[in-house]
Amino acid sequence: MSEPQRRDTEDEPGGRRRPARPVTGRRPGPGGSAGGRWRLRNWRLRTKVGAVLLVPTIAALVLGGLRVQTEIDNANNFHRTVAQVDVAKQLTEVVHQLQRERELMVVGAGAASSAAGSPLAVQLDRTNNAITDLRSAVAGLNLPDAGSMDRYTRAVDGLSTLTTLRVLAQRGVYPDSALFTEYTSVIDSLVQVGREVSAAAGSQELSRASTAAQTLGQAKEQIAQLDSLLRIAAANNSFQSALNQDLARAANAAFTASIADFTAVATTQERQQFSDGYSGADVDADHLTEQSALLTDSPNAPLNIDIPAFTATSDTANDKLHKVELGLISQLRSQATALANDAAASAGRDIAALLGTLMIALGLMLVVAWSLLTPLRRLRLEALDIAHVRLPQTLKRILADPDPVQASKNAVDPVSVFSREEIGQLARAFDVVQDQAVRMATDQAVLRDNVNAIFVNLSRRSQALVERQLCELDRLEQNEQDPDQLARFFVLDHLATRMRRNSENLIILSGTGLTKHMVRPLPLAELIGAAISEVEHYARVKATGLPTVLVHGRAVKDLVHLIAELLDNATTYSEASTTVTIAARTLRGGQLAMQISDCGMGMTAEELDAANQRLADPPAFDVTVARRMGLYVVARLAQRHNIRVRLRNGDFIEGGTKAVITVPADLLAPPREEETPALTAAPRRRVLEETQPGDVPIPRQSQNGSSSLFRKPPDEAEVEPPPVRKDPEPEPTLRLPIYEEVLSRWFQPVEPVDEWPVDEPDAPPLPDLPAAVEVGVPVKSPEPVNRHELPGRPWNSPADEGWLTVRTRLSGPAGDQLTPVGLPKRVPNKHLVPGSAAPRSAPPDVQETRPPQFPERSPETTRSRLAGFQRGLGRARRHALDSESDDMAPNGMAAAEHRS
Repeated sequence: MSEPQRRDTEDEPGGRRRPARPVTGRRPGPGGSAGGRWRLRNWRLRTKVGAVLLVPTIAALVLGGLRVQTEIDNANNFHRTVAQVDVAKQLTEVVHQLQRERELMVVGAGAASSAAGSPLAVQLDRTNNAITDLRSAVAGLNLPDAGSMDRYTRAVDGLSTLTTLRVLAQRGVYPDSALFTEYTSVIDSLVQVGREVSAAAGSQELSRASTAAQTLGQAKEQIAQLDSLLRIAAANNSFQSALNQDLARAANAAFTASIADFTAVATTQERQQFSDGYSGADVDADHLTEQSALLTDSPNAPLNIDIPAFTATSDTANDKLHKVELGLISQLRSQATALANDAAASAGRDIAALLGTLMIALGLMLVVAWSLLTPLRRLRLEALDIAHVRLPQTLKRILADPDPVQASKNAVDPVSVFSREEIGQLARAFDVVQDQAVRMATDQAVLRDNVNAIFVNLSRRSQALVERQLCELDRLEQNEQDPDQLARFFVLDHLATRMRRNSENLIILSGTGLTKHMVRPLPLAELIGAAISEVEHYARVKATGLPTVLVHGRAVKDLVHLIAELLDNATTYSEASTTVTIAARTLRGGQLAMQISDCGMGMTAEELDAANQRLADPPAFDVTVARRMGLYVVARLAQRHNIRVRLRNGDFIEGGTKAVITVPADLLAPPREEETPALTAAPRRRVLEETQPGDVPIPRQSQNGSSSLFRKPPDEAEVEPPPVRKDPEPEPTLRLPIYEEVLSRWFQPVEPVDEWPVDEPDAPPLPDLPAAVEVGVPVKSPEPVNRHELPGRPWNSPADEGWLTVRTRLSGPAGDQLTPVGLPKRVPNKHLVPGSAAPRSAPPDVQETRPPQFPERSPETTRSRLAGFQRGLGRARRHALDSESDDMAPNGMAAAEHRS
């Protein structure tokens, strides 16, 4: 249970729980009945602290506890030091035995004999026994420092290399210098681990004694290295190389330096112990032999060392130095043990004194602590509850209320701590902070409403002016015959349309919905066509693969606005020579998915993540939203209707950015039965099955709002054009850019786009529609027509009689002859429309049939008719949207760009 959830209960002495006192909302005055002045609950906080300080037991408890803990820690540290000293003693023994083994190996004793009873075999047994004892000591070591423990473990694990080294030495594979180097490496790792004792020592005296023992151990290793090098040189009667001579001199110098360091840190007693232990005739003879060998000038100069005598004196000197080292380590262990015992005894005495003081001070401490902590706990719980639950709910209610001033009255309750001391005063100060927060929220809500009202007012004014401007432009366009002037009117018309959409964006940003929505469902093709008409570069937008679905009227205006924002962004951030494609399909769950694709530069992964996050969860309106108003508008509009908008980059080849719009199924309606579905959105399998070779499908005009309003005439290279009278060519006419956009928009062929291949059910047979002959296109021999180019015509013409005759023939019984493989034989001219084609060579008595001659039109007349058609189409779309709408102001959402 969290702290704010436990505010409904309070603790009583004895551990029982009782309900918390309800908050009355009244604040006690100076003379209120919050309790007497001398009651403990009304004492000032300074008085309560003074009462606590009167009892010295509290201080004794704290200081005694720290003292006891310190003594216990010291005792534990000293015990660990004792354990490390024991390990150091085993390390010293292993190092001493390895030094003896190195001396025997480097002079060829390993290759000479390793039989039982030989000096090498005896030394190997001693070394193995010392290593076994060392492993046991390290295994029982328990150190809090993981790094120190790891160094001990690695040093012991390094001894495993001795097995291979011994085998190679006994076989005589390694030279004496290589054996010396390998053994020295193993011994150095063990000597360095000896430093851990001084690093972990709990007192300065222990650290000094450990440093003295460690320094003496290093001196012993240096003199042992010098003896081994001299044994190699004695066996060869010379150093044989300057390297060996330099190593010997370096070892002698290191020995002298280590003895100096030992003398600096050792006590007088320890120095005297060293002088007494490491002296005598053997030590002097050993040093004399060493100095005489080091004084030779040439590495090849003969040394003339008596090997047996030198071996005896060096072994005796090393044994004496080893005994001094063991004596220092034993003294170190005795000191650590004494310190550990003293620390344990001191901890016991401190614990006894602490318990006595604690028993005396416990009673008064509980009383004072209860009177101090109970109101503090209550204040804390209620403060957390106010900060995390009550105050946010109150502010949210005030910001959402139409009358924030009235909602802010009596919006908060005071904290239920009514004492007169500092804690009660703190509760009253918290109440003041709470009131100020409510007041600021009220002012913010009023300011926000005023700003929204200003936005709405300015947007309505701009919308009214833009509508008047559009009406005036329509009137001017209807009466204008000059193509150049008409193109300029088109540009102004598109700019005014964009201004109207910007005004609608401001209305959405203010939190107010668009004032109108349609009553009846609208086909998807008309909806997308309306969105395309609001884009400046409408000629670059291509709609393909639109299914025959209807969108409920309540979402039409917002969805048109959303798609227009995305299309405008796609055309703006892609090259003018590229095409922006919008495709749609229905999903298995009944949703409608639309995809807008451009060929721009795309977005980075970070930009896509940020944009999709804003689309999924539109932020509060701030300065950053103003910079990306389209993104915010798309997000708000999508959130209003539970529409999902996601951005993603195109593939590696296409590039660009794709915006995927998923419309939920509850915004869609099935197509009305009385409406004829557009052929481009109908299933294609039935058209192919019903078209036989030689058949000419009935041409229809497109009904789905696709990018082609007329079909391109057949390719002149495929048919022989009829004879046409050649007239003088008219003067060349300059085409304006707007006219080029109209032509590219109206006369481009529809290309099928199969972005989402799906298995579609067989559609019902196509309805019987009357046909008409294309004006201005000469009649040619029939040929199969692409199944994606089946427009529909809603008018009749006299040529329908021929088409009806063909349909009658097709509906009759099939009498085709079959080939040996079972395929029907094609009969030439069997399915031609009567009168549609004449034989190439006619009998002399038959008059040649000439194609009908149409009146010739000038380019200016054609351009004027096309412009008038475009204007009429735009006005019809706007009229269809506005005539079915009524006044309505839903909650404002928003729409989005997929570019930063």
